Amino acid sequence: MTVKSPGRRSRPKKVVKRGTTSTRKHRFQSFNQRVAVLNIDPIHKTQRSNTEINEDNPTASYFKADLDRWKDLNLSENFSNFYREITPLCDSLPQVLHYHVDIASTLTSFIEKGDSHSLEPLLSLLASFAHDLASKFELHFSDAVILVASLAAKHADVEVIEWSFNCLAWLFKYLSRLLVPDLRPLLRIMSPYLGKEHQKFFTTRFAAESMSFLVRKAALVYHKNQKPLENAVIFILAEVDEMERQARSAPLYNQGLKTLLVDAIKGIDRCLHSSGPTLYGCLIKGILSESVTTKGRIDLLEGVTVGVIHHTEASTFHPLLEVALRAIQGHTHQAAVGRISDAALEICERLLCVLSTVRKGSRVQEWGSTLDALLILLRVREEQDQEPTPALLETAVVVVQSAPLDELIPKLRLVMDRIANQRNQDQFLVFCNIFRELDKERFEGLIQPYFVKQVDLVVARSTNN
Repeated sequence: MTVKSPGRRSRPKKVVKRGTTSTRKHRFQSFNQRVAVLNIDPIHKTQRSNTEINEDNPTASYFKADLDRWKDLNLSENFSNFYREITPLCDSLPQVLHYHVDIASTLTSFIEKGDSHSLEPLLSLLASFAHDLASKFELHFSDAVILVASLAAKHADVEVIEWSFNCLAWLFKYLSRLLVPDLRPLLRIMSPYLGKEHQKFFTTRFAAESMSFLVRKAALVYHKNQKPLENAVIFILAEVDEMERQARSAPLYNQGLKTLLVDAIKGIDRCLHSSGPTLYGCLIKGILSESVTTKGRIDLLEGVTVGVIHHTEASTFHPLLEVALRAIQGHTHQAAVGRISDAALEICERLLCVLSTVRKGSRVQEWGSTLDALLILLRVREEQDQEPTPALLETAVVVVQSAPLDELIPKLRLVMDRIANQRNQDQFLVFCNIFRELDKERFEGLIQPYFVKQVDLVVARSTNN
């Protein structure tokens, strides 16, 4: 009896042991692990700490109450020295206001020492000091932001990084009324920490999270005053253009700006913030308003869109989808009177491509409106006697592949007639090739008749010639 050779044995797949999350409170974590779990978010907290004052007392001071709380909680040498030096200057709110220059100078000198054991109370007191001074803190604001941000960027302790960025976030929250009307000076101060200069990745991330609260505030008042948000968006776009003009490679800065905008748009529990659609619409408007666009601007818009798509679900992403489709249809309708630039048309195509292709189009609920936008873009290219761009072809493939049949069938012929016209023969073959690779079954059921018809036309045309 012939014995069959067992042939080449395939090795069993190696199972990667991921382990289970430890439930122990005290366990080793690497620096990156500890940084990854930090969350800079003062927005959803009503109080920064256990500090409370009697608001009926006009002389009560947040700084004094916070100092009294920390004097028993922190007995480090550096803080004890600070306490002895600062106590005579802050017995009441009038005294804090009177000696604010001396208090700011003392706080700065002790924070600059970088002592890990005393920085938590000192940074907490800096935020309380800003809370007391309100608009008068403007005199010290720039120096305080640079001091705390540089401390966070250079210090090696994770706790200090968290305390520093939480301090910044609270400063921004307490002074939001002062800052929101014009965010450009603050964006200029924070730009090195958003990645314009070399930084560690987590520094740009936390700086963006701290700043996002103010950008969101500007979006909330957009219906009353459009200038604060528009000025902030224009500044961000100008920074992107400047980096590209100088041919400087600053991927970290681009990522920091994207994180800033994405975090301002995002809400909690995979939802959007109520001002998210307003901010997103203002960003699209700012980018499409230019007759000539840059690769950096397109990359910024695509990055923000992708970031929000990953955060949301189909139902929660819908308001942003509506904003994007309205912007695309509104700008492409201008092509009828020749008022749309090639740059704006390319941006509309790239944006629709991202909306339709990321996550396989799973965030799109209204495929009918998406098909309408696709038809408009195809019509504009046809009227301008131009072939569909690769981005537009890719969008057409995904939309026709993903759209429900009840919404697709009424408009399929219009889409295919525009793609398969005589000028686009080569592009139509590319379209069919991509479609068949992605979804053979739907290709054979929907697209193959158009493909056969196009082949017959080509054969007949060549025979006549």
